[in-house]
Amino acid sequence: MRVFLDISPYWPKDEYGQSRTVNSIYEEIKGSNNEVGRNTLRLALDGKLDRGLFANIVKLSRLLSEWSGQEVRPSDLLKVEEDNKSNS
Repeated sequence: MRVFLDISPYWPKDEYGQSRTVNSIYEEIKGSNNEVGRNTLRLALDGKLDRGLFANIVKLSRLLSEWSGQEVRPSDLLKVEEDNKSNS
């Protein structure tokens, strides 16, 4: 099994309806209680974040809740890919 963090469904858009850049988001959250690194943001936005600090999952869910106006739980961000191996 592989588990990834995917934040793309909750990623904020700009005034033109375009997805905001990772750098603009990073600059906005830098120094806040919910700061995470650029690489964490980029990998999670691409749905490829497969390791990291548990605290970052909580921080991301708080940020996404704020941006989306709805509760986003850490479990909402997990994307699970099951192995297709048989047990025989």
